[in-house]
Amino acid sequence: MTRAAALLGAAALLGTWLGLAPEASFAGTYQVSACTGATPLVNNSWKQFNNTSAHLETRANCGASEITGYSGEISGLAAADVLGLGTQTPEGAVAGWTFTAPAGDTISAISMDRDLFDDGPGWLPQIIDAAGTSLPDETCPFNGDNGGCELSGEATHTGLDTTSLTIEVLCSPASEELTSCPGGATVHHARAELDGATVTITDEQPPQITSMSGPLFTGSLVRGTITGTIDSSDGGSGVQYALLYVDGALLAQQPSSCDFTQPVPCPTSSSNQFSLNTSALSNGPHEIQAAVVDAAGNQTLGASGQIMVDNTAPSTPAGVLVDGHGDGTWINQPATITWTTPSQPTDDPIGQVNWIACPGTETSIPASGCDAVHSQSSPLSSLTFDPAEDPVFADQPQGAYTVFVWLQDAIGNTSQANAAAITFGYQTSPPPPPRSITAKGVGPYTITLGAPAHLAPITQTNWTACNSHGVCTPAESSPNLSFVFAPSHIQQFRQSPYGRYTIRVWLQDAAGNTSPTESATVTIDHQRPGKPSPALHIRSVRRIRLALRVRGSAARALSGHVTVLARYRLRGRSHVVQARVRVALGRWAAVLGEPAGALTELVTVVRHSSKGWRSQTVTRYVHHSRG
Repeated sequence: MTRAAALLGAAALLGTWLGLAPEASFAGTYQVSACTGATPLVNNSWKQFNNTSAHLETRANCGASEITGYSGEISGLAAADVLGLGTQTPEGAVAGWTFTAPAGDTISAISMDRDLFDDGPGWLPQIIDAAGTSLPDETCPFNGDNGGCELSGEATHTGLDTTSLTIEVLCSPASEELTSCPGGATVHHARAELDGATVTITDEQPPQITSMSGPLFTGSLVRGTITGTIDSSDGGSGVQYALLYVDGALLAQQPSSCDFTQPVPCPTSSSNQFSLNTSALSNGPHEIQAAVVDAAGNQTLGASGQIMVDNTAPSTPAGVLVDGHGDGTWINQPATITWTTPSQPTDDPIGQVNWIACPGTETSIPASGCDAVHSQSSPLSSLTFDPAEDPVFADQPQGAYTVFVWLQDAIGNTSQANAAAITFGYQTSPPPPPRSITAKGVGPYTITLGAPAHLAPITQTNWTACNSHGVCTPAESSPNLSFVFAPSHIQQFRQSPYGRYTIRVWLQDAAGNTSPTESATVTIDHQRPGKPSPALHIRSVRRIRLALRVRGSAARALSGHVTVLARYRLRGRSHVVQARVRVALGRWAAVLGEPAGALTELVTVVRHSSKGWRSQTVTRYVHHSRG
């Protein structure tokens, strides 16, 4: 049997034999024993007295064989004349034993085994109350006619109302001629013995509860195991039990250490602490009441109080987001995690947020590898997690994380089982340059990129294109790792789309990280549509001051002339100059004049038809043609 079960059983038994109920009761009785009951037999309640120790003696011999008749011995709690004296015992000499009730209490009964004996004139063995009145049939005066007096054996007296009882031997000469009592030589002339006694005391003083403290008695909203202390006192028989009632039922009791061989058997003051596991109670209000009981069974109830039990942890937070997004998002700054707080009783609101960050994607809190549990009392619907500042992750903060959030109410109910989780990635460095870059087509061109190794997914391509004249587009973006470059459809190049272009490309990841310095380039020569000549080529175009020098080649088997045309732009308008030159040994050269400030755009060479030649044309866009 557990200690708690034993206590509850004892409490139930206590309620049965004391007749306890959650109400006050007074005027009970208790019994104090002396030289009786279980061995060893003791006396802690009767006090000896002797006003003439030279002639009278008192001795305590609990458990000695009972002495009756003529004897030189005595037993129990005894008083007798001193043997072998040569002098008489003076009148008024008295010795014996007295039981005194605690202040405010009275003796209402006694059961005893006694022996009152005398064999000499003037001696009076007797049992008297506090007023000096002998109990009925409990006096044994000398009777010369019969040679003495003896009352021996068991006796019970009830209906008493006295504060003390005394068993004594008194020298009280019966006639005026006698002034003393004779002493015995080898046997006692007078003897009063109490071989065992049980005194019943009526206690009309209820115990007092001096204070009740602790959450058990002073709390309103409680959870888990709560404690409370009952301090009490009793000026009569002492405090025997402290009791705890819950909803009118006796739940537990704590006994004091009592000794019913003492007139005040129990401590006159007591401090008792009770623990109550509220998880054994239903959620909601419960009545709590303390009580104390004295040794006589008098019960005093404390003021009734009410506790409100709440052992339910807050439910799971709803709608958890990181930076306003759901699971799987990527961020490049400290994570702001928000949620919707579940409803709570008005008297037990959410009081604390508990959370833990774990690396990787998790569905439940792993046994190891996570950060320590964090707690905060404000704010209650958001938290900030910065992997770069966290001591566990600061060395390598970039990666995937799962943050678990669970709530705690004002009185401390919380459960990790009610945690909500959100998973996200943390990346602060931009993607490196594309691993590869290719251009296909003849305009429009499809630019395709090779994704570099990067933690966060690549989600966007950023690019800008510049022509040979230094005209560039603003930064453009594409949601994939490819995009289409069509010079004829771009505002900056639409008027003069043909020529060389340099395209610079850099990437952006899901966390929004991007850097134009982490870029790659590709160069495209965008030519006018037409068939290129396999036998006619422009080798070089050079501008020296106002002269545009153009050199080229043709098939060696060919002869004849070619016409060289140069188109340039001046003050916003296009102009053309041309020259006709001869082809010799597969080579040709021409010099064309252009005014100051002219910007050459393209050079075209046309082969004139002649025997063995086909009509051929070749065009070359001119880059950096300003002199």
